[in-house]
Amino acid sequence: MNVSVVIASSRSNDLVKSCVESLENQTVLPREIILVVDRHDQEEEFNLFFKNNNQNVFVYSSGGTGVTPARNKGVFESGGEIIAFIDDDATAMDTWIEEITRTFQSNPGIEVVGGPVIPVFRGTPIDEKWYWIIGCTSTTPLTKRPISCNMAITRKSFNEVGGFDEVGRKRMKICMAEETELCERIEEKIPGSITWNQDALVYHNVPETRTRLRYMVNRAYKEGVGKAVISERYPLGLEKSFLKYYLTHPDRYTLPVLLATGLGFIRGRI
Repeated sequence: MNVSVVIASSRSNDLVKSCVESLENQTVLPREIILVVDRHDQEEEFNLFFKNNNQNVFVYSSGGTGVTPARNKGVFESGGEIIAFIDDDATAMDTWIEEITRTFQSNPGIEVVGGPVIPVFRGTPIDEKWYWIIGCTSTTPLTKRPISCNMAITRKSFNEVGGFDEVGRKRMKICMAEETELCERIEEKIPGSITWNQDALVYHNVPETRTRLRYMVNRAYKEGVGKAVISERYPLGLEKSFLKYYLTHPDRYTLPVLLATGLGFIRGRI
């Protein structure tokens, strides 16, 4: 069972190179590392860098904007039985691919594997219950769905359900919750096929700007829009349980973040 790793990126900096380096130092090496960027000039820049450093990385431009078309492009260009996704500003623990592979091999009916995304704060940390805003997982409340910074899926299932939804996201102009919608489609088609491996670890860089209230409110609003679109077809029972937790464990972020999420939800429904 081999694993292709897809990185969607809009950056041209050292974070991407650190991500790739962590993938090249795995105990089980990926079949290939595929980096997908938005623009052709970025493609040329990274191709030159990785070639000069003798790194086996395949770089493509998506011809679109954002992570959704980039991830779909990456899967299209890959050849692995398993597709693992990681963010361009994250690094994987050296046993990440080993753990992903072990989970699929020991659970034949599993189609999606998620794992923890641990924040590496560059500024003041925020409370764990708000980690979803910065693209990380939490234990209180417990994250139960895979997120795209640390998610692996069988090629078979990805193709069967049609990949990440580009059309719907363009129509609604949303940029969050794409992995939730994809997992809901897979769960609907193959119930019980999504699992979690607590030992498949990824570390996510969190700059100081992402822990400021303005950023958190903006991200919460977009999350609300995305979840509103998803709720038209799928129940949001998990989100309701999270809401109850936030209301019973308030802090200075609770009111503005939940208000922004609610406004986004209303916008998405309208």
